[in-house]
Amino acid sequence: MTTGPGQNPYLFVVGCLRSGTTLLQRMLDSHPQLAVGYDCHFIPQGIRRVPVGVDPPLRTRLVERVRRLPRFARLGLPDTAVAEAAANATTYSEFVSGVYRQCALLHGKALAGEKAPGYCRHLPHLHALFPWVRTIHLVRDGRDVALSVLDWGKGPARLPLFRDEPVAACALWWRRDVTTAVRDGGNLPPDRFHQVRYETLVCRPEPTLRTLAEFLDLPFAAEMLTFHEGKIRDRPGRSAKAAWLPPTPGLRDWRAQMAERDLELFEAIAGDVLEEMGYERAIPTISPGIAKVAEHCRQRWKADLETRPSRAKSPDAPRSSPVTVTTFGQRPGRATTAPARPAPNPPTRPTAPPGRSSEPSPNPYVFIVGCPRSGTTLLSRMIDAHPQIAIINETRWIAQFYKKRKGLTPDGQVTPAIIDRLLEYDRFSRLEVSRADLEALIAGDEPISFARLVSEIFDLYAQRRRKRLAGDKTPRYVRHLPVLRELWPEARIIHLIRDGRDTCLSVLNWRKAPRALGRFSAWSEDPVSTVALWWKWQVQLGRETAEAAGPHRYCEIRYESLVADPAEACRTLCAFLDLPADDSMLRYHVGRQRTDPGLSAKSAWLPPTPGLRDFRSQMSARDVERFEAVAGDLLEELGYPRAVGPPKPEQTAHASSLRDRFSREVGARGLLLPHRWQAS
Repeated sequence: MTTGPGQNPYLFVVGCLRSGTTLLQRMLDSHPQLAVGYDCHFIPQGIRRVPVGVDPPLRTRLVERVRRLPRFARLGLPDTAVAEAAANATTYSEFVSGVYRQCALLHGKALAGEKAPGYCRHLPHLHALFPWVRTIHLVRDGRDVALSVLDWGKGPARLPLFRDEPVAACALWWRRDVTTAVRDGGNLPPDRFHQVRYETLVCRPEPTLRTLAEFLDLPFAAEMLTFHEGKIRDRPGRSAKAAWLPPTPGLRDWRAQMAERDLELFEAIAGDVLEEMGYERAIPTISPGIAKVAEHCRQRWKADLETRPSRAKSPDAPRSSPVTVTTFGQRPGRATTAPARPAPNPPTRPTAPPGRSSEPSPNPYVFIVGCPRSGTTLLSRMIDAHPQIAIINETRWIAQFYKKRKGLTPDGQVTPAIIDRLLEYDRFSRLEVSRADLEALIAGDEPISFARLVSEIFDLYAQRRRKRLAGDKTPRYVRHLPVLRELWPEARIIHLIRDGRDTCLSVLNWRKAPRALGRFSAWSEDPVSTVALWWKWQVQLGRETAEAAGPHRYCEIRYESLVADPAEACRTLCAFLDLPADDSMLRYHVGRQRTDPGLSAKSAWLPPTPGLRDFRSQMSARDVERFEAVAGDLLEELGYPRAVGPPKPEQTAHASSLRDRFSREVGARGLLLPHRWQAS
């Protein structure tokens, strides 16, 4: 193999997660000669048991393993391109080179590389395979990285330490990645490794990019400075990444946004590395109490990593259930098994196929439902903070797949087609369940029901969060509770209800409202009455389920009670869930709050805060009157007093006309209506 200047992969952009690598990737990808992929992270995963310096021979099973990795699809290569890369290679490194050559061709460029932050922990292996590759290590002030991670909820947030001392987990994570990259990068030739600071990149983008272009032996291209033009999405609450902002200093500022204790704890753990990277300490002397906490956290961190399987020592990498994989150097036909991380109290599985328990799963354990914009995110975050239960944020696909029999037989048994259907569903990726996981779950001669498959997917999610139970927060499931009860009659339902007038205020300020309610013809002419119908429809549907579920499987809780007395609400919820009360539910927001102006309560990770919406002061009298003409009877039934007297006859007639139209449109979509609507 040649190692000339045009060899691919040409570039890796690495760094601790949340250090700004996406910004740098977008800039470099805008160069007319260079295509930079987005965090596929497949190279070390494909050969994760191979020693450094070994370039294994290419075999069909290795190619297929790589193709099945969840992030490999991000390259966007057609099957023919991957096949061509494999056909022209005899070793793994040649195959990867061919893959990136195909990526370059796909984008009409000469060179291709990858932005993969986690590669900072694999530099010796990568440079042994590709000695020509250039690596850019982006370093950012770890205190600002911690602020970003606290709002992100991934990476170090998956470690048990994060629940108790999130800033310490961030500091240890940042320290490990930065020192590893600096150490291993320092062993590379100087023309193969270059380090740049995020702060320099955003404050002086043009000279920084000129230096990087020189390092890459490429001419400077002005397009790198205009990568964002025509792509900016100027909507409130969006992250800088989602908004495609240009280089913008001060998006995170630990000086203004970090609590004093958090700052001291971070510097107690990683202050020496901050200084080595050229960042000044803010606290010169660490107090004995914080020093003791820092040492305890170091020991926790070490124990957490040592108790994880080897592949999980990079917690940002996708994880899978037990699957059989062949280790290079073994004779064909012999294999080893890579175990998944066990749950705290794993069930015995004496006779079950790989990935399948012989005992009934308790999962899904709970569904959190309610009319959207009623506070279900707040409730789910509180419950998810409990050490025994993990809450998935909005699967959405469960009822849809079952009702439409997507990938299922008519009697609800799983077919192999469900794998592609699930992987194609955009929100399924949140579960970090791979194709290999799904194949393991449906393996075996016995048919598996859809309910059993979903239960085992939830089991995986709980195990990876080191918890026993898993539930789901999908507000819209309030419309599909009969389906959920058919599939899991023992599952618990928590129905969160909020004063519909405050919900209406939230909906009218919701950027997704036109998509969620615009399908109803009344929305364009009378949005307030449409929201009233939408709220009434979903709340009444949910309440009707209570009659069939009974008090042990259905719990109704008011948003107003949740925010007014969260401690009492949490005790009530724990009693309903048969879980011990735990104060961590009240601290779900600690270390994650953001004070950026304009953020919603959800994006700011606020604690329970009464009065965020108040129809009495924020809703016009005319809108209150319209809402109550439609849903005043349900408000009174729920204990929310009317603000306006009984509606006038013309208002009643208008509300009745809109409800008839709304009911027809709901029925036309094959959705349920409350029994009392059908009877009236």
